[in-house]
Amino acid sequence: MKEVSLDKQYYKEHIQNILYDNYVKLALVNIDTGEYVSVISVDKNADNYKSTSDVSSYFKDNKGLDCCHPDEVREFAYMCDMKHVKALIEAGARSIVRNFRFRLRLGEDYEWVSMDIEAEKEPREDGQWVVFGMRAVSLDTLVLEDSLRTLTRVYRRIFRIDVTHNICETLRGGYIRSRDEVKHDCLGDYMKDMTMGGEIFPDDVDRVRKCLSPEFLIKYFANGHDRFTIRYKRKMDMVYRWVMTEVIPTADYRDDNKVFYLYTRDIHEEYSESIEKQELLEFYSYKDTLTRLGNRNAFNILCDAYADRNDKRSVGFVFNDVNKLKYVNDHYGHKEGDLYLQRVSQMLAQHFGENACYRISGDEFVVIIMDIAEQSFNSMIARYKEVIDEQEEAPVAFGAVWKAEADSIDKIMNEAERLMYEDKKRFYSKHPEVKRRESVENEANIAVGTTKDGVPHYRNLGKTDRIFDALAATTLRNYIFMDDLDTNVTKWSASAVDYFGLPGQYIYDTQKVWEKLIHPDDRAIFEQDITEVFAGRKKYHDVEYRMRNKNGEYVVCTCRGFITKKENGDPEFFVGTVINHGVIDGVDPVTNLHNQHEYTKYISIHLRNRQTMSILAIGISMFNSINMMYGYAYGNAVLKDFATKLKNVVGGKGLVFRLDGAKFAICSNVYTKQELKEVYRHVQNLALDNVGLNGTSIPLKLYGGGLIYDHVGAADEDVIKSSVEYALERSKEDHHGELVFFNEEIKDNDRMRLQLYSTIHKCVANNMEGFFMCYQPIANSETGHIVGMEALLRWKHKEFGVVPPGIFIPWLEMEPCFFELGNWIIEQALTDGMEIRKIRPDFVVNVNISATQLENHGFRQAVVDILKKTKFPPEYLCIELTERCKNMDIAFLKNELEYFRKLGIKIAIDDFGTGNATLNLLTELPIDELKVDMSFVRGIQESKPNQVLVQAVVSCAHELGYKSCIEGVEDKALFDYLHRYGSTYYQGYHFSRPVCLEDFKKLL
Repeated sequence: MKEVSLDKQYYKEHIQNILYDNYVKLALVNIDTGEYVSVISVDKNADNYKSTSDVSSYFKDNKGLDCCHPDEVREFAYMCDMKHVKALIEAGARSIVRNFRFRLRLGEDYEWVSMDIEAEKEPREDGQWVVFGMRAVSLDTLVLEDSLRTLTRVYRRIFRIDVTHNICETLRGGYIRSRDEVKHDCLGDYMKDMTMGGEIFPDDVDRVRKCLSPEFLIKYFANGHDRFTIRYKRKMDMVYRWVMTEVIPTADYRDDNKVFYLYTRDIHEEYSESIEKQELLEFYSYKDTLTRLGNRNAFNILCDAYADRNDKRSVGFVFNDVNKLKYVNDHYGHKEGDLYLQRVSQMLAQHFGENACYRISGDEFVVIIMDIAEQSFNSMIARYKEVIDEQEEAPVAFGAVWKAEADSIDKIMNEAERLMYEDKKRFYSKHPEVKRRESVENEANIAVGTTKDGVPHYRNLGKTDRIFDALAATTLRNYIFMDDLDTNVTKWSASAVDYFGLPGQYIYDTQKVWEKLIHPDDRAIFEQDITEVFAGRKKYHDVEYRMRNKNGEYVVCTCRGFITKKENGDPEFFVGTVINHGVIDGVDPVTNLHNQHEYTKYISIHLRNRQTMSILAIGISMFNSINMMYGYAYGNAVLKDFATKLKNVVGGKGLVFRLDGAKFAICSNVYTKQELKEVYRHVQNLALDNVGLNGTSIPLKLYGGGLIYDHVGAADEDVIKSSVEYALERSKEDHHGELVFFNEEIKDNDRMRLQLYSTIHKCVANNMEGFFMCYQPIANSETGHIVGMEALLRWKHKEFGVVPPGIFIPWLEMEPCFFELGNWIIEQALTDGMEIRKIRPDFVVNVNISATQLENHGFRQAVVDILKKTKFPPEYLCIELTERCKNMDIAFLKNELEYFRKLGIKIAIDDFGTGNATLNLLTELPIDELKVDMSFVRGIQESKPNQVLVQAVVSCAHELGYKSCIEGVEDKALFDYLHRYGSTYYQGYHFSRPVCLEDFKKLL
């Protein structure tokens, strides 16, 4: 090949033409002299432009820095600063700037270009020259560059590591490289400088150096791993912070191409919180939460460690048993008992040191001191005994043992425990009144008081006590008390002790205990009235006040009492009753039947005892009309009369309960299904002919639901109640009041169905276990583009598989737990909706709402809270009213929907044209959309009535300003046919079956 001089114009032009295909500007710049030689220039300036101090001034002198887009001007000027370029060259750099992206004005428009600045390997005699070039950037390159820039927002460091060629490159999305970065040509050199420069926390240096070495990473990925992660502390802004470095091999990683990427990001806040939680968990695993001393776990670990030691050393052991703890708990409450234990633990910690003390049971503490001389231990015990003897009553009995060597801690503890019991005997001999007091308490299982001379005293009232207990057991809401004024000991009903959390059934000086439970604002009223009674100015104590129960809740109580006297006229007892208005008795006050609470208890008992039971639930239709026409007093009288007739029909074969509203239940152990049908027919006849008062006969229309449970199959009371309620609703809605049995209605095996419902009920309670969401597209009728989705609940269980929603949702809507499940559905749907809104900002989510949710007073706030939590815009949420919503009181339903409309939420009536979707809903409710039920679309091409109905609904919606959606669009032919009706949206299998979120995204 013949070498030809490049001075010839022909070759210069030929090279320029080749370079022009890739570069829009190419120039040589002498950073020492400022000389500038333009090889290719879009502005057609002279080839030689001398005395240029830096490249940016070239643009400034020719047409200003506005050749660069304003957003990149500052960064562009920094890149072209020749002082900085020269400093990097002196530091050994040759590639000064790589792929710096900015927008350059070319004619009237800006276009993305990439700028490179490369230095010659050695300077020439006339100075150091650099090549300065700009080339057009493809769209794919811009996307890749934007991805790198995005990653740099999260990751503080991003490296491309080529182990095969020993190259370590920093990826910074086109930014100029710093001096530190250009010094390192390979990962090993970089890690060496980083770990030796104090950048890594000293305790982590060896681990980081080992795990990020090329040798370790090659071996790690050779074992088939696809990612390596390490957490350590690194200096950032002069302080050490937790970071996480991830190393990921490239897709074409192989033996002759060992290349991977290394990412480092700041995880300080989240990881520090995790460490704190772990440390807290470890703390409570080995610390007693009350006393903050070591617990039994920590003690056992110490014992095991001592047993494993080959060189058994000396041990000092102190066994402590707390005195009077039961007395303190009984007389002053467990809170005071806890404080007593804390004082004992503080005494031990101050004397022996906190790390030597352990609480191994409720009132037992031990002290273990390792490697202590016998004389030192004895001196310590002597001082400890002095501390205890200084107190009026010793808080603990203790035994101390020192051993130069022992096989195990257990043997030392047994000896110390024996000595402790000897010390306790000495305590009782010194304080006989404590022993006598405790023996009386243990024998009678009561807490007693003392008389004025300090002698413990309790009067056993014999038959009076037994009568007291019998009367107290007859009621749950009325608490009997009897205060022995000679001993100041009050006996209370066991139910009062349990409800208010009293220290015991026998309480000394009960007024002090009782006053603490009375609301602060009511104590003055109580004290004034009780003072009047004991002063003889009032005969009866009768006052109402608020009391705090054991759960911290205040309930209204009425206390009535009086003083009985001895034969000589002296006061003997203060007796009375506290009526708790916060507890409801088991009897309904209107009908005198057992109430709903007793109904639940009846079912629960039969399930627990595995007894057969038959349940017949009866409801009175349109009972609100009787209340409106005749008044509530007359309505209550009708309910009472009807209840009497039910009791007469049942007789001794079962029990009758009043449920909520105008619903009743008959429960029996003997009725067969046929007998229940006969009972229902008999009650129907009575209701039609003979219910009324004062000569006014009002025929009552009934509806009924039944269930026969033969104790085979798993169930709980909620499942049984919901199943009965489901059958009752079906009788009312679908069977015109005919008796519907739960197991007839559902056709399938009733035992399996009860087991299914019981499992579903438990899954709802267990954090919605097995429930998941699917979504069906809602498409624009004109374009067929997906504009929204309807959220649909699904449930899967290992025993039942995927259960069709039509089987469990109608039943589940009767369950109180559906409110929580419904809220979960909304939150899950909106959370998933936010994922889609990242790519479709105007995307709409439809969620079905049940009557159970709307009837719950907390539903409004629940929706508001979910919207805030998910940050989903309410104007893109549409709630669809399901079938039972249309049966609700129209005024109540309107009020609820108007509230949601004010939030911006859209309202749709689902399955319009079927069931109870009547035209008056359009005139009363604030509606945004009507959804045409798929039953009208099926076979519409051949059905003239269906054609007319669909056209009517869609036209009605458009005339009223509503949107419309036709459901059941199953194929392309139907999609094309339905265009003639002008519906706003379509929904059906033509677009997709309901699918999970990930599959739904693929449809967009």
